[in-house]
Amino acid sequence: ACKTVGELCNMLAMTYLQQGEFRMAEQLLNKAAVLHQNDDSGLAVTYNNLACFYRRKGKLRTALKFLNKTLKIEAKLPSADNPGDTHLNMCAVLSQLGRHEQALEHAQSALILLQEELFSPGKSEEDKVQKDRLAVLAIAYHNIGVEQEYLKQTLESIRSYQKGVEIATAHLGSDHGIAIALRNSLVSAQATADKKKKG
Repeated sequence: ACKTVGELCNMLAMTYLQQGEFRMAEQLLNKAAVLHQNDDSGLAVTYNNLACFYRRKGKLRTALKFLNKTLKIEAKLPSADNPGDTHLNMCAVLSQLGRHEQALEHAQSALILLQEELFSPGKSEEDKVQKDRLAVLAIAYHNIGVEQEYLKQTLESIRSYQKGVEIATAHLGSDHGIAIALRNSLVSAQATADKKKKG
């Protein structure tokens, strides 16, 4: 029962967070943390959500603490729910803190985990789930490209964006928001590369 109510609290909290209802989101996440005390898998999800909450509030160091806790728990679990997502969140927070090399490492870890999740034999072929996860895979390529740009690895960033565009276009459609964002990043990175060649 605790697990079910905890999951519900997490789900509602993230809905409130998207709507900017921070007080409700925080109360529900704290409740979820208590309910999942004896459930590592649920606690990892809750800590990840708390990290998203603190990132939205601009408290990046607190977000980082929760993400480190999440990674520790996930490392002990036989199979974690979407561990690639934790690394993507870690990448976003580290990037905001200006720690681009570490951010890039986490984005690359996310990419590896997502590829294992999506393309290893015997994985669920359920279309809706697959599509959502392929969107996350495209985002991982985008994040890698962004960090490579920060680290002045222009050609690598172009390759990352191209790969992301290919995945997003093939699986989500060329008019999907993620595909459009990736194409824009790609065009911008190519323009930067052209400028360097001329300069």
